Order: sequence, then C-alpha cells, then structure tokens
Amino acid sequence: MTIPPNVRVKVYTLRALALALSAFAAVVFLLRPHAFGLRTLALLGIFVGLWLVRRSNAYVWRPQGQALGEWSPDNATRRVEPTAWIVMAASFLACGAAYFLMYLDALHGGKEAWPAYAFGAAALVFAAASGYVVMKLFQ
Repeated sequence: MTIPPNVRVKVYTLRALALALSAFAAVVFLLRPHAFGLRTLALLGIFVGLWLVRRSNAYVWRPQGQALGEWSPDNATRRVEPTAWIVMAASFLACGAAYFLMYLDALHGGKEAWPAYAFGAAALVFAAASGYVVMKLFQ
C-alpha cells in the first residue's frame, strides 16, 4: 500500500501513538498483573490503539477513493458476517461460564477435569473467531 505524501506524517504519527499505547499496556500487564484498575486502563489503551490504526488506515484509503462507509466490491469482501460476530460472542460467554465452573470446582477440591477442558475448548473457539473477525476488519 502506498501512502500519499500529504498524509504520511499523520499516518505514521497515529501508528506510533498506537504502538506506544500497546507498549504501555504490555508493561502494565507484566508489572501489575493483579491491579484491576490498571489492567482495565491498559485494555482501554489497547482498544484506543486499534482504533488509531484503523483511523490511520482511513487516511490512507480516502485519497485512493475508498472512504469509510462507502460501498465498493473491495469493501464488500472485507465485511464481517453476522455469524462470525455471534460465534465470537457465544464463545466469549462460554469462556466466562466455563471459568466460573472451574472456580466452583476449585472451591470444592478440584476433583473434576471437564470444566478445564470446556474452558480450553471455548477459549480455542473464541481465539479462532476473534482472529477471523480482526483479520476481516483490518484486511
């Protein structure tokens, strides 16, 4: 992808800011793993960083005639199907339910293995579905 010269500085600045926010989030996750407030702030930083990358991509696409929200055959191929969103949301809820079942099992001695297997399967499906959605969004 070629970046038009009139928006090159803006694009690289937004991407550098997104990288800085991601680095901040990584440091917070590594140094303060149990501080809920800081982890929430770091997660918000990751989401803002992703939004900044998407915004910088919009600055690149606009001079090429692909504005956000306009229909084109290329944009139609990047559209995420509702089924992918539903699978992602359902697997996220399944991860939460399986984690709660693992917690209950741990309170009662941790004698059952199936909650851990259910959590692993739900996490695998969630990782695949969210990876697909992210790939389609930022393709």
